[in-house]
Amino acid sequence: MPPPPGQTLRRATLVASHMHDNLPFTPGAGPNGGEFFLPWRQLREHLLRQGIELNTRDRNAGHEVAFELHLNAQRRVPKDRPCYAYLYEDPIVRPLNAQRAQLARYRRVFTSNEDLIDGRHILRLDYPNDLNLRPDLPDWPARDLFCVLIASNKALLRPHPRNLHALRVETIRFFEAHAPELFTLWGPGWDKPAVRPGRWGRIEKRLNEWMAWLRPGTRPFPSYRGVIEGPKREVLDRARFAICYENSQGSPGYLTEKIFDCFTSGCVPVYLGTTHAQPPIPADCFIDRAQFPDAGSLLEFLRSVTPERYAAYRRAQADFLRSAAAQRFSNAHFCEFLCSQILADLAQPQRRDRA
Repeated sequence: MPPPPGQTLRRATLVASHMHDNLPFTPGAGPNGGEFFLPWRQLREHLLRQGIELNTRDRNAGHEVAFELHLNAQRRVPKDRPCYAYLYEDPIVRPLNAQRAQLARYRRVFTSNEDLIDGRHILRLDYPNDLNLRPDLPDWPARDLFCVLIASNKALLRPHPRNLHALRVETIRFFEAHAPELFTLWGPGWDKPAVRPGRWGRIEKRLNEWMAWLRPGTRPFPSYRGVIEGPKREVLDRARFAICYENSQGSPGYLTEKIFDCFTSGCVPVYLGTTHAQPPIPADCFIDRAQFPDAGSLLEFLRSVTPERYAAYRRAQADFLRSAAAQRFSNAHFCEFLCSQILADLAQPQRRDRA
């Protein structure tokens, strides 16, 4: 998409770990059939209409750069150009995202973390999502999967009590033991034993990978059905319910794509994770895992859900996705807000950058 006629094209850099050769802007690249990178492709198009070409660092080598946008706080923040940060990861995954001295080195910081937002230097910007509700989604009788869990088998390098990976594993084991006919597991890494946190967990993971190579065909998780090669909706469109746990519990404002992916597939999520000063999603759109003392009571409830109650969940989801309240979580809002805030800041008179 070309810039406006007569406008000189400037360059900007997206700094993201291990991202090069404009990978985040390449259609079809990345997980979930490339849909994971969709907001970044749309942001690039949005900036290009303003005369700014956003590239990965290697593509801008040797060129003057108008600004840098960092995906998560980086240890190195150049002082010779404006730098901005979007905090994608929860601080328990990336502790640098909560270090205020490091964040102060940026001109603006964008995050959903309600512990950090001040409305001036650190601005609210939620995780972006495709909120389009697709027509003709399968109804209750046509969904051949009762309950699914889609996640990666990986744990934190630094153990943390709010991490939910262990609860995912506990839930998987419960369903496999008590309702194997009602549950399927999807995602990378479950052909090996559950990963444990910490450095010893990483070492154990490598040993398990080696053992899996020596003994192919072993199944640590009998419910495992493999990696979804295309978009997650290929499974979620078939599922009535999905175990939908964030990577951490109790992180204020941290709400990722997991619950929205369920909504746009007409699947009812069993959600656990974020806290908000004001809950942004109506309670009748999902099943709150925190309301159940154990996996047994959750399973009993899921079995009790009637087609009529399931239809009520779906109506509530559709109403929410169409509402103005949902738009703060949309790809369009993410691109427009990020672009407008950065351009407005660049237009301010020159000032000393933060040390």
